[in-house]
Amino acid sequence: MIIEVPTYVVPSPSGVVRAFVSDIGWIASHSLVTAGEIAAGLGIAVALAIPLAVILVSVPLFRRAVYPLMVFAQAAPKEALAPLFIMWFGFSMLPKVLLAAVISFFPVLVSTTVGLERFDENLSRLARSIGASRMKTLLSFRMWVALPSFFGGLRLGVTLAAVGAVIGEFLGSDNGIGYLVLNASRRLDGEMLYASLIILVILVLGLVWLVDATEERLLRGAGRGATAT
Repeated sequence: MIIEVPTYVVPSPSGVVRAFVSDIGWIASHSLVTAGEIAAGLGIAVALAIPLAVILVSVPLFRRAVYPLMVFAQAAPKEALAPLFIMWFGFSMLPKVLLAAVISFFPVLVSTTVGLERFDENLSRLARSIGASRMKTLLSFRMWVALPSFFGGLRLGVTLAAVGAVIGEFLGSDNGIGYLVLNASRRLDGEMLYASLIILVILVLGLVWLVDATEERLLRGAGRGATAT
């Protein structure tokens, strides 16, 4: 006896491809919205995490006072902020960007802090021996040592920013991939639902690839510079 599974539960691959091809323009426009939210949220997280990581490493007293509070705040579910952001800022793009930034901030901060702490005393003495100031040591030595760790956190931040953006779209939006998924599920349109989820995965993988390519290019440039020196 063959049990026929409804298409809204498990659609056929051809049906998913057909849904994607027939509505490719609509899907693309919503994908661009979500990509913009992820990029903007991650950009805010990075812009806040890097200077704060520098302060945490440079000022031990500040770290001892603030870092435990940040770890405690990280334990709270960030998704609970989504309704609050929507109530404050409406159904615009801003609540999704802020939620993406809040969720992706802590991994980027921790990875950058760990990377900056890898600058050991031998490297510090080397920098001082060539007359490097604290700022020059930070920019010319310490930041480069921290790059692999920073990009590791950035990769994780991309996936978490996508989670934040989509959750925000679930709760209040008329565009974005989260809206596509929610709309398809309400209409029991399994083919569009799966097509939307596949596009979301491809989008995140593309952003992670962009992070990897940027890391490789920067580290390769740093290696050539060190060889030339």
